[in-house]
Amino acid sequence: MPTYLNIRDAADYLGISPHTLYKLVERREVPAAKVGGSWRLNPEALDAFLQGGTTRGAKTIEILIVEQDDSVRRDLASIAMSRGARPQMASTSEDALLLLSGGASVDLILCGVSADPVEADAFLQRAKEHCADCRIALMVEPERAADLGGLMRHGPMIMLRKPVERPDIVSLLALI
Repeated sequence: MPTYLNIRDAADYLGISPHTLYKLVERREVPAAKVGGSWRLNPEALDAFLQGGTTRGAKTIEILIVEQDDSVRRDLASIAMSRGARPQMASTSEDALLLLSGGASVDLILCGVSADPVEADAFLQRAKEHCADCRIALMVEPERAADLGGLMRHGPMIMLRKPVERPDIVSLLALI
């Protein structure tokens, strides 16, 4: 059974400050597990990190953000990047479908629902044709949530209340 290192010992092992290592762990660049409120790191995974190789459990999440509002789209992308995800952005469902049809690989579609539920339904149907295994999170205004029940026919979805807050996105990315 391997011996796991705490942050201080792992930072010494890597020759960096504990503060820097915390940042790397938070961005999921270095795999770690939180046990009883303390981070634990596998020395073998640290060796792979030093050699520039891939580390188990450190897969980059590919996220497609579909949102009309530029500032919201940029904020969501910034949050995603701070958590180690790689965002792609589209301002319209047509742009998103072009990305998907062009071979873009995504793990999560974070979609601001348009005012027209029929348009949202058509987008989700076509998006699922391109990435059947990706998860979908819909950003909706609370008063519109009841109108969107028909969208669930496309499979399980996560509904996020607009305006979406940073903790909501961080929790969502942790699920992927």
